[in-house]
Amino acid sequence: MLKLVVAGLGIWGQRHVRSARDSGCFEVVAAVDPDTERAQPIADELGLELHSSLDGVLSNTNIDAVTLATPHTLHTKQIVKAAKFGKHVYTEKPFALTADDARTAVSAAKKAGIKLALGHDQRHYPVIKYIRQMIADNKFGAILHAETNLSHGSTADLFKKFISNKDSNIARGWRLQEAEIPMGPISQFGIHRIDAYIHLFGNIEWVFAASSSKGIDPTFIDTLSINLKFESGVTGFIGNSVSTPLHSSLKIFGTEVWVESSGPDTFAEYRECSLVDLVVFSEGNKDEHEFEVIDSVSHNFISFADSINGKGEFIISPEEMIHNIEVVDAIGISLQTGEKALVKRD
Repeated sequence: MLKLVVAGLGIWGQRHVRSARDSGCFEVVAAVDPDTERAQPIADELGLELHSSLDGVLSNTNIDAVTLATPHTLHTKQIVKAAKFGKHVYTEKPFALTADDARTAVSAAKKAGIKLALGHDQRHYPVIKYIRQMIADNKFGAILHAETNLSHGSTADLFKKFISNKDSNIARGWRLQEAEIPMGPISQFGIHRIDAYIHLFGNIEWVFAASSSKGIDPTFIDTLSINLKFESGVTGFIGNSVSTPLHSSLKIFGTEVWVESSGPDTFAEYRECSLVDLVVFSEGNKDEHEFEVIDSVSHNFISFADSINGKGEFIISPEEMIHNIEVVDAIGISLQTGEKALVKRD
């Protein structure tokens, strides 16, 4: 069994511990968190040895891999450092905050011969697998257009508190800092649907983005509306907000069929799976499907382990990891210029 260290014992780092263990592929042997006073009781409860820095554990030859549930600004440096020690890396999204940093991380991993994994677990959703098979079987006819929205206001009050007093010591404070989420909700969680789009429809050619700052503070982008076009010619839309009640949906329109998937009604259920059903509509016929809620993060860890053990490639290629951030870069350019922005490829 592969020996794993989890860096960051916040809410999602704790999820990494659970899902990595449930995968049956990893023995989680230690955790890293600089805030040892807060993290020590969590580590004790999880049965983990706690370290305050990555440096000590990376030099341990018994460790095979590390997961990063750490501030976004640290991901690239931590991936490069782990690669120097020959440790495989699973990092939470966003993979990086700029495409150049994403390329740096992938280059370091390739040079060191380590495997990279990324926490875009929605590729494992049963509904996404079902849609992908429909595409492979040409059930849609020609695919014309896709629309998705991923929004929730679970952090809205925290943002308001943070912006009003700049108190970085409040719970989850680092996640509220502009440096960690330069594109607002896209950097936080909307980026998941960029990955789902790439998985289903391929590379994205251009984006046109508009933002709103009406829900939290005039200085903060809380809502994004993004039109885009894929290299295949399919058009698309992404809606993303941190100021509205929970909403999750995905629609795909083809010449023969359209489908619509929606998410659960509670945030606790959303954390486990953000798309849970599917309506398939063609003229004169409407089929409705419900899907089992699985631990998609655990499935992501299985894919990570398989890549390390030579049983297959991780479900997201390094090139797709980079392309995701190339798209985010283009969104930023579009917001700055007010114009359509081409997605610049390496």
